[in-house]
Amino acid sequence: KYGISSAGTIFRGTLRYNGFSALFHVLKNMGLFEQEETGAASWNEVLENLSAKRGFEDLRSFIKYCSNGDKVLAARTNGALEWLHMKSDTPVSDPSSVVKSFCDVLEQHLQFAEGERDMVLMHHDIKASFCDGSAEHHKCQLQVFGDGKMTAMCKTVGYTAAIGTKLILDGDISNKGLLLPTSKSVYVPSLDLLSKEGLVFEEQVRHYKDLDEAV
Repeated sequence: KYGISSAGTIFRGTLRYNGFSALFHVLKNMGLFEQEETGAASWNEVLENLSAKRGFEDLRSFIKYCSNGDKVLAARTNGALEWLHMKSDTPVSDPSSVVKSFCDVLEQHLQFAEGERDMVLMHHDIKASFCDGSAEHHKCQLQVFGDGKMTAMCKTVGYTAAIGTKLILDGDISNKGLLLPTSKSVYVPSLDLLSKEGLVFEEQVRHYKDLDEAV
């Protein structure tokens, strides 16, 4: 509930490309997010070792097992591994860590092409009722694009972390411990400083006689 005791319902979701989470769950099941040593010098050997470690004689059966028997998902995973050149003699970048080497592969193949940029979208939709029976409907949206100097993800995450650090060092946030951004002492100065970096929310508020009208 994020410490918001007065909230009746909270739903939080993240939009990703269709199939992204399912694919990466298979890769996780295969052991590609482990900190252990690769045990081999090439990716083809690494995948074979991960397969053999789980008792499988061939990679396709291993991938199908990690896909919970979903043939379509297993085929997509095979295709992804081929596109990433991991079913070949491509050398691993860091034999001391499977996940570090895998991250290096992703970093190499998932870079922005010429003219590409990222975008961050955030949307809040809040309905509130008050003691007098009246209600309000708040909508809040943020849209940020990356540019030649910084990605949108870097802006939204980096500026926020830097501003939080600045507020603590300057003594503007005096409370101790783990603080939620629902406190005015945190979000008011933070939003003000974020707006100076071009991160501005567009807000709309509608007033209603009662909650049923707002719905």
